[in-house]
Amino acid sequence: MGRISSLAALTVFAAALGAAAGTASAETGPYVAIALSYAHIEDADIDGIDTDFGRQPGGYISTDDGYGVNLAIGYDFASNWRAEVELNYRRADFKRATAGALTDATTDGSYRQSALFANLYYDFDTLQSGTFAGITPYVGAGLGWAHIKWSDSHTYNAVERVGHDSSDNTTAAQIMLGFSYAIPEAEGLQITAELRHTRLLGDLTFKGRVLESRFGSFPISTDVSDKGRTEINIGLRRSF
Repeated sequence: MGRISSLAALTVFAAALGAAAGTASAETGPYVAIALSYAHIEDADIDGIDTDFGRQPGGYISTDDGYGVNLAIGYDFASNWRAEVELNYRRADFKRATAGALTDATTDGSYRQSALFANLYYDFDTLQSGTFAGITPYVGAGLGWAHIKWSDSHTYNAVERVGHDSSDNTTAAQIMLGFSYAIPEAEGLQITAELRHTRLLGDLTFKGRVLESRFGSFPISTDVSDKGRTEINIGLRRSF
């Protein structure tokens, strides 16, 4: 509930500020947007591993910083509100993991996330003069669905190797804070810069296999809790 309540609080806060923000923009109409993303991904918790011999202890799994792309289509309303549908993709390389008999072990392979979000934004009044003329600050929040894949992942030390090549789905939420800059020489074209935090709301389970160990090879099921990612997104938005 804490994850969803933080999104609700941000939306209420944006609405309250909007009521005192002054005259709303008269610009309305559809837009398309694209952005490149750089993400710091928090270490995910491995809650436990199910095997034929019983449940084994968990730990964590970490990745390097990741990258991605956002594609969106939306509509800008006269009341300073914008609504959009966004499709995004994220990728990062695995780095280390601890679970079962493996402690702080090397992990390779990649983390991949494809997600579909419905986002709602509030644009504050554009600054009309001075050094920051043409800049529009905004806040936003979104809810969506994410498909997560552990692609060709192997965690190993000198005596044991565990592999995963599996995926799972869950709901997701995000909050955004950023600004856009209207390019004077290009009507309807804006540069956007945004700080975003995204978190998966449900637990994940990835099917895998112990490939090498003193007990031989056998299937496993790894339960994971996400702790979120913080991103910087730089992009372009074209209004029509």
